[in-house]
Amino acid sequence: MYVELHARSAFSFLEGACLPEEMAAVCAERGIAGMAITDRDGVYGAPRFHGEAVKRKIKSHIGAEITVRQSTRLPVIAASRAGYQNICRLATQMKLRVPKNEPCFTCEEEIARFSGGLICLTGDEGGPLARALEQGGRGRLVALLRRRAWQLFLR
Repeated sequence: MYVELHARSAFSFLEGACLPEEMAAVCAERGIAGMAITDRDGVYGAPRFHGEAVKRKIKSHIGAEITVRQSTRLPVIAASRAGYQNICRLATQMKLRVPKNEPCFTCEEEIARFSGGLICLTGDEGGPLARALEQGGRGRLVALLRRRAWQLFLR
């Protein structure tokens, strides 16, 4: 069984092309049991995707890519209602604090405050885990994973 956990909808401008309803339709046509929408810095496509997924009996997972320093993005998925609320809090805090398209969070400790109910994915080739491996090998990656903020996400 395949479940896509890092898909962007058309609401992530220049990064996603499909409308959330189309994404749910494709999942149903291809027998994909579920999908996570992780739009950039918000849950913009989530309501439309969730509504269509319920109609088509597909499991919808809601998430977002949260931008942190150096244009790193942390893909997070809500594991509970509290997680969804925390994604909304992170996105709101980001929008209120900084100019458009600039990273809001400068350290993982800021994000850790709202980490309850969230699952943090590794990200893509520009994500923090890939960068740690690239810059310092396995030792740097292990050191990163041992830091308290990451432990909160990985528990």
